[in-house]
Amino acid sequence: MDSLQPVTGAESSQRPSRSHQMMGCLRESMLYSEKRARDLLFNAVEQIVSSRAAPPILSRLARESAACARGAAQRARYPFSNWEPASKAVINAMLHAGVLLTANATPVLAGLAAQATPVARLRENHRDRTEAYLIEFLIAKLGDIRIRDHRALAHALFRQFDPSVSMEDLEDRVVLLLATLAGRVTLREDGLYAIVG
Repeated sequence: MDSLQPVTGAESSQRPSRSHQMMGCLRESMLYSEKRARDLLFNAVEQIVSSRAAPPILSRLARESAACARGAAQRARYPFSNWEPASKAVINAMLHAGVLLTANATPVLAGLAAQATPVARLRENHRDRTEAYLIEFLIAKLGDIRIRDHRALAHALFRQFDPSVSMEDLEDRVVLLLATLAGRVTLREDGLYAIVG
C-alpha cells in the first residue's frame, strides 16, 4: 500500500485556484470577461443602442461595441487586445441575462435567431442583472459554490489591478448581486448556494 505523501509547494502551485476554476468555467461557456474591459463594453453597448435610430442586430452590436471599447481603451491607455472575444462574452452574458430588448420590450431570446435580432433597448439595471447572471451561472454549473467562495467570486468576476479598489468592496458587490437572485437562488443551512427548482 502506498503511503500518502504531503503536497509540496510546487505541486500545490500547479493546482488551479478557486477563482481560476470559476474563470475557466465562464471561459468554456463564452461568458468570461475582465471587469475593466466589461465596463468599457457596457459603456459601448449603451452608447450604440441609445444613439441609433434603427436598432442594430445583435451580431453588429457585438462587433461595433468591440471597436468602440477598443477606442475608449486606447484613449484611457488601457492595454487590452482581446476585444472581439471579450465583446462576444459580454453580449452572450447580456443575452442570457435577458437584458437585451427588442422594440416591443421583450428580451432577445438565445437561439438560432438571436444574432439576427435587432436590439432596441436595454433592460433597467442591465449591468447588475448581467453580473448577477454570471454568479447564478457559476452556482448552477459548478454546483458547489458556498459562502466561503465570496472572495473567489469577487476575484473571478471583478478583479482589478487597482490597489485603490479594496477586496472587501468587491466582496460586498458579490453579496449585493446575490441578494438580487432571491427566489432563483437559495442558501442552504450548510452554506451551499443552490438554484431554486
